[in-house]
Amino acid sequence: MAKKKVSKVKQSKKKVFFIQAIIIVSLALSIVFSSIFIFLVVGMLPSVVAWVADKTKGKLRTMGVSALNFAGCVPFLIEIGKAGFSLDTALNLMMEPNTIIVVYTAAAMGYIIDWGMTGVVSSIMLQNSTARIKDIEKRQGEFVKRWGSEVTGTIGADKDGSLIESSNQNKKNSDLVEVSG
Repeated sequence: MAKKKVSKVKQSKKKVFFIQAIIIVSLALSIVFSSIFIFLVVGMLPSVVAWVADKTKGKLRTMGVSALNFAGCVPFLIEIGKAGFSLDTALNLMMEPNTIIVVYTAAAMGYIIDWGMTGVVSSIMLQNSTARIKDIEKRQGEFVKRWGSEVTGTIGADKDGSLIESSNQNKKNSDLVEVSG
């Protein structure tokens, strides 16, 4: 119990540090490269939405959406860099519908990949567990053939609770009570 409390405190400290680091980096970017920062604020909005909406432990959806969202921003960041990091270039790019469509479609591809991979992974896990169950049942059948039904974990008992030997197991089912071992 104490370990869980300690780990939660460490996790909260890590989160606070992470948020502080993001704020510091954002402020530095906004001062030095204001045109890039402004473009990224608008362009990376789907990543912010994914971060807020993603309640999973590792935030894998957020990482996937953010990576593709940033990949959609890169060509336009290069254009801003070629124009000398001009604020006018960044604002003009943001006002073009094609820019927003490209950037937000890249983020949507992150959502589509997450959705598709979730289905594929769950299907593979279901097939693996079904195959494992069949293998276990097969091995149990081999054990019963080799050692008898006593290895199943259930032993027949009469109404009084006395164990019934394997030679007497052909009695009526109404006379038998199953006792788990």
